[in-house]
Amino acid sequence: MKARTHRRTQMAAIALIAPWMASAAQAQQAEQAPQAEGAASEGLTEIIVTAQKRAESLQDTPLAISAINAEAIEQRGITSVAALGSAAPNLIITETPSATANPSISIRGIVDNDPILTADPAVGLYVDGVIVGRSAGALFDMMDLERVEILRGPQGTLYGRNTTGGAVNLISAKPSKDFGGRLQVGYGSFDEYMVKALIDTGELGDTGLALKLGYYHSQRNGTVDNLLEPSDKRDPGARNTDAVRAAVRFDKGTGFTADYVFDSSDRNGRANAFQLRAIRPDILQYLSFSPAFGGTAPQVSQDRLSQIRLDRDGNAHDKVQGHSLTLNLEIGDATLRSITGYRKWDNVSDSSDLDGNGGLVGFLVSPAILVPPNAFIPQGIGPIDLFHTSNERHQKQFSQEFNLIGSIGDEFDYVLGGYYFRERATEVNPQGFTLVLPSPVPIPIAPGVNLNSFGVNLDTLLSYRHISRSVAAFSQLTWKPAALDSRLSITGGIRYTEDKKHLIQAAPAPTAPRDLTRKFNRLNWLANISYDWSDDIMTYARVSTGYKAGGFNARAADNNGFNPEDLVSYEIGFKSELFDRRVRFNVAAFHAIYDDLQVQQFLAGTGGAASTTVNAAKATYTGIEAELQAQITDGLTVDASFGYTDRKYKRFTFVDPMTGVATDISDVAKFQYSAATTANIGAQYETELGNFGKFIARTDWSYRSKVYWHPVNPFNEEISDGGVGLLSARLSISDIAVGGAKASISVWGKNLTKEDYALSGIDFGSLGFAGVMYGDPRSFGVELGFKF
Repeated sequence: MKARTHRRTQMAAIALIAPWMASAAQAQQAEQAPQAEGAASEGLTEIIVTAQKRAESLQDTPLAISAINAEAIEQRGITSVAALGSAAPNLIITETPSATANPSISIRGIVDNDPILTADPAVGLYVDGVIVGRSAGALFDMMDLERVEILRGPQGTLYGRNTTGGAVNLISAKPSKDFGGRLQVGYGSFDEYMVKALIDTGELGDTGLALKLGYYHSQRNGTVDNLLEPSDKRDPGARNTDAVRAAVRFDKGTGFTADYVFDSSDRNGRANAFQLRAIRPDILQYLSFSPAFGGTAPQVSQDRLSQIRLDRDGNAHDKVQGHSLTLNLEIGDATLRSITGYRKWDNVSDSSDLDGNGGLVGFLVSPAILVPPNAFIPQGIGPIDLFHTSNERHQKQFSQEFNLIGSIGDEFDYVLGGYYFRERATEVNPQGFTLVLPSPVPIPIAPGVNLNSFGVNLDTLLSYRHISRSVAAFSQLTWKPAALDSRLSITGGIRYTEDKKHLIQAAPAPTAPRDLTRKFNRLNWLANISYDWSDDIMTYARVSTGYKAGGFNARAADNNGFNPEDLVSYEIGFKSELFDRRVRFNVAAFHAIYDDLQVQQFLAGTGGAASTTVNAAKATYTGIEAELQAQITDGLTVDASFGYTDRKYKRFTFVDPMTGVATDISDVAKFQYSAATTANIGAQYETELGNFGKFIARTDWSYRSKVYWHPVNPFNEEISDGGVGLLSARLSISDIAVGGAKASISVWGKNLTKEDYALSGIDFGSLGFAGVMYGDPRSFGVELGFKF
């Protein structure tokens, strides 16, 4: 594991914190002094959320939730799901290898990173109330959002299955009743340019109808130079995305509203470069003969490379489309709501390398060596490829949810609901690789030069169809006794879920063909008590359960499915707004017990890259989260968050792929794709420039601690990624009068301290090598916008 120092990022963090601490002290003294006439401040902006299916203030919601509005999304430069990682404590969002649209989302250390279409996520991602059923294909670009809500901890009653870690809600902006529009263009590093256009028609006559239309285009060249690819547009990290969105709203003020939203994204791109970090000595010795045979030299490095050789860095084409229809009908003190959703995702990925090398050649032997009578048939010198893969995946889903939301008198609030979800998915995944084996006798290739190993080129195929169905009914009731001035709230919730999974697998042999069906059901519940000590201070205690459905791992050859996993979470929290709403400070502490944890054990051998999923583990997650927002002056605002999760396996049963022996490795197993510590610090300064608009300066520093990519594997430590802090900044001048419009200009920079950090990694186990996919290097850009 390479050494990494963080003096630059630590100094950047100190530079952010120091003036804030000094200003905070001055603000405290000013608060104690009489305020000058006319100097009253509006304080921090109130954020309304719908985390509990009804509109309420963020500070009145008795659960751990973070929310950012449209203005904050723009100033932080958040343009995709991947960029949300700094929006909340204990939240990690990253990309998985060999893909441009597959995120891994971790909340409080709970994550599922396997992009296979039979694996359910541990964190639910919702777009306008509609679940995105698969993590694969969920890394789409965001356009015209009203806000983002991150709910931390299990949401087993109102949201249901597969939200054991929490939920992320993306709420898009609704059409305005007034005519208006916006145009934004940008240019940045790696020849990146962007165009975004939005237009509101306003209400069409007195029909109650309003439309909002949007178009987004973004493209850039690669971030690493592939020496075997002459075009920068085909280098690793290159992207080309087109997205459209159309929203229609009907509201005549009669108590009935209808909102229809269509979104579509078409993305072509290359995944960030996969780089080899570790390799078995005998394989490296075998590869080192490649230049002598007329091939290239192997590339293995612990440091990020700016140039790399990949002969199969293929294009990934992702098309995402969604429809949602939300109907609201007011019935007395209640609202009847219907949310209908249909989404589909189509992915075709050309063959791409997952060995960080291209142009290698070596001495090859026929695959007959692997089957009795194990005939040694030389094939001579030929091209070798440690691992490459291609993919074709399709997924479509339909969901329907009904809610009845209302109140009984002044003391009771309730939510009743029913839910239906159905999904179909297919995958065809060819893999090719070179298996390097020791030779029983030295192989002479030149006078006095012998090879001790040989290669066998192999191919394998994964092909299956998967059908998933889920139905649920749920309710939640909150009592606020009038005798206590409605300061006490007692909430109980319950949800019953039935799931059915069906796997139809055609390959690989000898596992396939197989046709498997399993059914599961769970009763989840919630108990919450909160108390408003004043209008500005609330505490709460919460116990909730979560459930992740069982199912199948189509890559597994040694089992016919795995069982559900269950979680019980205990949480206490404190929420406050102080100093005339100039300071917002929230803290939550939690302890979660996970049972029958589904564990993916990565396996590789003559069957290619495979894995098995078993209910192998029991674990606990204990942690704390804190969030702070402070308006130091009328123009200066700071925000910070901190999250820590102590993750411990109480049991982890590991089956050795070579011997089949099961042992408890809970004392050495690692938690994958999640970090123990996260921290985020930001500061924003605004000031009016008279007739020249408004100046806004913002800087953010985001940190996460060390990350492992597997629970246990031979090179797990070598490819792990140490803690890293990323610094970004944005300077803007907005509201510049240009005729009847308002113009803005912004410059931004990301990863300003040039940190080398990994997004993901794979240890190929018995194949004998491992590598990582690095994140983007430092980049800069400029944007120009117009509003009318």
